[in-house]
Amino acid sequence: MRSYGLTLLFFVALAAGAFAAPQIVVQKVAGTGKQGLSLGGLKGQGEMGQVFLATLKNDLERSGWFRIEEGVAAGIRLSGEARGDSAAVRTGLEVVWPQGRFAWGEGARGKAEVRRQAHRLSDEIVKRVLGKQGMASARIVMVGKHDGSDLYLCDSDGYGMQRLTQDRVPCVAPNWDPSCKLIYYTTFLRGFPCIYRVPAAGGTRQPLAQFTGLNTGGAISPDRTLMAVILSVSGNPELYVLNLNTRNVTRLTHTPRAAEASPCWSPDGQSIAYVSDVTGRPHIYVMQSATKQSRRLTFRGSENVAPNWGPDGRIAYCTRQSGYQIALLDPASGQTEVLTSGPDHEDPSWAPDARHIVCSRKEGRARSTLYVLDTLGDSPIRLLSHEGNWGSPDWSAN
Repeated sequence: MRSYGLTLLFFVALAAGAFAAPQIVVQKVAGTGKQGLSLGGLKGQGEMGQVFLATLKNDLERSGWFRIEEGVAAGIRLSGEARGDSAAVRTGLEVVWPQGRFAWGEGARGKAEVRRQAHRLSDEIVKRVLGKQGMASARIVMVGKHDGSDLYLCDSDGYGMQRLTQDRVPCVAPNWDPSCKLIYYTTFLRGFPCIYRVPAAGGTRQPLAQFTGLNTGGAISPDRTLMAVILSVSGNPELYVLNLNTRNVTRLTHTPRAAEASPCWSPDGQSIAYVSDVTGRPHIYVMQSATKQSRRLTFRGSENVAPNWGPDGRIAYCTRQSGYQIALLDPASGQTEVLTSGPDHEDPSWAPDARHIVCSRKEGRARSTLYVLDTLGDSPIRLLSHEGNWGSPDWSAN
């Protein structure tokens, strides 16, 4: 999805001042604040044992919290064995650090399950040692544009790619349900933009919003009772909420000379961030869903679009400043920080660890791929080794 303007014009065509808040640029030093961790006492035996060990090491490094050290003298030490063959693995190991220890022992069959076990262990180390949420066990849904457009899934490290839909028609804006079992997305499967949901494990799709005109957005509230949507049933794109139990809709905005787009919920479920061009340019606003009171959040940049509200309360979004770049916003203070530079970066989505963001990055004239950004300063990581045109990523909550 190139931008709010292009996407909205695309949908509509197919379907029928204030004082600037301070902008800060924080100079971070990559590699600082990491804890030493040793895998020297952990042995990987056999093919699947080596897969487990390599995946775990990669996860711990990607987390940003650890510095892998040689030997066994680091403050955090892993010992034991991951013994496997070409089909399965059995782990028996111990994690020790100055404040505690825990044992880990599981079995897994098949490469995918072996890798998932390593992901779970990485997150458990982050949780027990640091008291923080990990990201390794989460998954990413995205749009792949190859023979048409379809939804794809992969692990947080880019492995385990699966094709979820086989529609080969334009689709955009996939969103995970908070349960991480369902995915909501906008598709032209019926010839005009409708919102469907599909099980992440695959299965029967179900249409949820197919009103006359534009149906897009599909952001699910944290309590899973409401879906924030953009509908043009009243004439122009407006923000609504749809009750998933009764299927009743409630209109939240009334902007007859403007258009709204890209809703997302606050972590507490009390507010919705969205995009509106009511002032002539697309900017990000926030509305309290109970009172329908809204206020403008962004002021810098000629376009501010695609908000994604993170677990710690910050909003990641796409801003047009020397191209399209990813920025962070603190809604309470209004302070912003631009994270990227160079090629266009779009479609940000927070990882569950509230530290990393996945986004699309332009490659060449007509293609993009996915990168993982570290908000604390580590270098961006190219997520996918697959060739193709990838965009609209969304990270699951766990």
